[in-house]
Amino acid sequence: MSVKNDKELDAKLMNYDGDRYDVVVLASMWAKELKKKSEYKNQPNAVVIKIALDDILSGRVKKDEVLNTSKVNLEAELKAQEEARLEAERKAKEPMKL
Repeated sequence: MSVKNDKELDAKLMNYDGDRYDVVVLASMWAKELKKKSEYKNQPNAVVIKIALDDILSGRVKKDEVLNTSKVNLEAELKAQEEARLEAERKAKEPMKL
């Protein structure tokens, strides 16, 4: 699942008939999701972005999949942040123990 070469990726991008700005946004979102996977965790960002862009342009990953995955993960992240905030508030209200 790696990009064969930059020329092939450039050709896919140049021949893409949709909105290229949407592709860039989707690829950025998908790259963020890929970085969460163990096989991409230690890869340089540039490599992961190229893979994400190739996934989007080749149709291996659909727009709806990217949006749904990002939405689910964002909601989970926000929920975890809220729970951490509530826990911090709860601890702040506890009397200090000496």
